[in-house]
Amino acid sequence: MAIEKTVSELAEILGVSRQAINNRVKALPPEDTEKNEKGVTVVTRSGLIKLEEIYKKTIFEDEPVSEDVKQRELMEILVDEKNAEIVRLYEQLQAKDSQLAKKDEQLRIKDVQIAEKDKQLDQQQQLTAKAMNERETLLLELDEAKEKVQEQESKGFWARLFGK
Repeated sequence: MAIEKTVSELAEILGVSRQAINNRVKALPPEDTEKNEKGVTVVTRSGLIKLEEIYKKTIFEDEPVSEDVKQRELMEILVDEKNAEIVRLYEQLQAKDSQLAKKDEQLRIKDVQIAEKDKQLDQQQQLTAKAMNERETLLLELDEAKEKVQEQESKGFWARLFGK
């Protein structure tokens, strides 16, 4: 006995409207449809297989699904899961890349700040060295001035007067 289903039966099995099934059946090749003894259009086994693939539902409840179909469905499920995982990992990778870019920018800013501080420290060291040199020079000048004053005080009145 050939397995055949009418449009109404298919609509009920697949859970879609008769009009939607009718449109799908009209789009099937002529070898996938026939007229029964009552003149009603029915879908043959080859057409039912095509509709199963389109709607991803089993129409042949009384017949076991072939191993090939089971494996194909399992592979589709696995591929979908893997694709979802790939998308999730890709989004994570993009988030990590964004975080790294922000960190790189922060490090660049810190490098500029450190360079500025190094420059300021170097300038401060130069100013301190210059101030120390000037202090030493002033101390030497002060010592020389003190020695002259002491020499002048140690000379007598007449020696100072006549410049000897």
